[in-house]
Amino acid sequence: MLERLREKNPALDILPVNSSDFAVYGMVHPEVAVPQMKEFVQTHEAQGEECYIPCEEVLMNMEESRIFKENLFGQVDCQIGYYHGRGTKLNAVEYHKCSEVLVLFEPAVLVLGSVWDIRDHKLDSSVMKLFYVPADTCVELYATTLHFSPLMATGRGVSQVVVQAAGTNTPLVTEQKERIQTDKYLLERNKWVLAHKEYKEILGESAWEGIIGENITLSPLD
Repeated sequence: MLERLREKNPALDILPVNSSDFAVYGMVHPEVAVPQMKEFVQTHEAQGEECYIPCEEVLMNMEESRIFKENLFGQVDCQIGYYHGRGTKLNAVEYHKCSEVLVLFEPAVLVLGSVWDIRDHKLDSSVMKLFYVPADTCVELYATTLHFSPLMATGRGVSQVVVQAAGTNTPLVTEQKERIQTDKYLLERNKWVLAHKEYKEILGESAWEGIIGENITLSPLD
């Protein structure tokens, strides 16, 4: 499938997620398999283009959650949620002060960068790297990795489990009366976001327009 994606997107350099280049951004966890979670997520399909639930109690209470709670997050509080989407554009990047673990149930392409690529509160999209992730793959994205919604590799869209530190991607608890340094793009709890101008309006007035250059676009396979 990767070769077919490359043929359909000749202007994009799409790398396999098991390439050495991915080591800067995260790691693959081949031992993680969550068939019960997959069944739940795929039977709760989104009605619209996108659906994200930061923490789903059904997933949190499954026996399969132990691999995240006891292993990958080292017995600190984490939340297990899920995402459905049909994105084909970069649109924005975000980062957290924790790893983000994804289990992707369809093939997808991750568009990734590093926090040190941000200069003067701006990010040039030309530095971003694209990685193809096969279906049923668990990947960990480090706290320093810029990322956003996976791009769909096929017309089936994307569905995935999303695991993060508890409280991440939920509304801010207190209003920020003074914004300093990276507070400029703190959009939600533990969620710093830089948006492309094409997407800022969707994220809201408080979103920081920080991506310059092309809004990277993937043409999925039929």
